[in-house]
Amino acid sequence: MDFGIWVDRRPQGRVKPVREREAYSRLVQQGVSNTEACRIVGVDRRTSQH
Repeated sequence: MDFGIWVDRRPQGRVKPVREREAYSRLVQQGVSNTEACRIVGVDRRTSQH
């Protein structure tokens, strides 16, 4: 099994949902409602609002 030793051992923090944000934006641009786009992408409705 390949693995490497972490040089930077500091906490990495929260991972930003880049792919989810892009998918959400595409759906909204296509005319899908906020609630439906959130359901499809799998994020909470309150999280998605800009």
